Amino acid sequence: MKSKTGSGSASRRKAEATLIIAGLLFTAALDAVSGTAPPPTRPSVRAFEATYLASVEQVPPGTGRLEVWVPLPSDMPAQQVRSIRIESPYPWSVRRERENGNSYLYLAATQPPAGRLDVRVSFEAERREVLRSGLASRATARPEDLARYLKAEQLVTLSPRVRDLARRITWGERTPEGKARAIYEWLVNTMVYDKTTPGWGLGDTERACDVQKGNCTDFHSVFISLARAEGIPARFVIGFPLKKEPAGMIPGYHCWAEFHLDGVGWVPVDASDASKTMDAARREYLFGNLDPDRIQFTVGRDIRLDPPPCAEPLNYFIYPHAEADGKPLTPVSIQLEYRDRPGGGTAAAGAR
Repeated sequence: MKSKTGSGSASRRKAEATLIIAGLLFTAALDAVSGTAPPPTRPSVRAFEATYLASVEQVPPGTGRLEVWVPLPSDMPAQQVRSIRIESPYPWSVRRERENGNSYLYLAATQPPAGRLDVRVSFEAERREVLRSGLASRATARPEDLARYLKAEQLVTLSPRVRDLARRITWGERTPEGKARAIYEWLVNTMVYDKTTPGWGLGDTERACDVQKGNCTDFHSVFISLARAEGIPARFVIGFPLKKEPAGMIPGYHCWAEFHLDGVGWVPVDASDASKTMDAARREYLFGNLDPDRIQFTVGRDIRLDPPPCAEPLNYFIYPHAEADGKPLTPVSIQLEYRDRPGGGTAAAGAR
């Protein structure tokens, strides 16, 4: 009898444990469906040191006055930059562009020697993952900033075609975030990341709407145009991507966009990266979240520098801008060499 009683108690305990586990699994499933699962509590961080090389390929012989403007990375909520070191053959000063707050070097030389000009900017940086769940800062942008990021720019247009397309894409959406998501999903599923069709890389909304192809600049110009057409402030952000490897050389830039929500602040989107994958989780992540595998340099389009160059405002500002006797110098080139700092954190595993 004792053995039967013990066996029955064990069976009941086993059944109760099974019910408890089942209940926990059911509760977790409900949380996942309802969206109440707790968000990550700590963003991933990547700490690294880097050198940005800005090059003017050929200063012409007989140049009387050479001027060069070089963009700089700077502090912002998602990144801290420190220990900046400049290597330049000429004296320089740090200046700040007025409309968007971008920092840059300005250097000038009289009767410089002909040939290649290199400027190196070395720095240490810490880049934090941006999580949508952590953006509720209730920060309010200045009214003049929001007004600026609602206007058309030279290549970021608000033509009748753009306005009509924005209305059709966002039809039925009632909130700014819902409209921004509809624009993002349309872009990710419609445009093709392509750097072979002529005209790519200028960030020309009209051209991108014509061919529905382009690089990150083109993707995000369309996003910004469509968002602004629906009354949502949106802005252009540019810098460099970082590879998964702990060290490497990056030969070109990467850009993304941000749109503004009242009571939340600037919300990031990376539609071009999302278009490169069929991973639904990755696509979802890149609306409102950003991995730390990047470094931001500047914000905005139609950049006006001080002292003003004789050329038109810069389409965007990641390359150096150079002028010889008031005339723009080309070609120019850029690259970023980086190395992770030991113990400086790792990139988000789920953000890859």
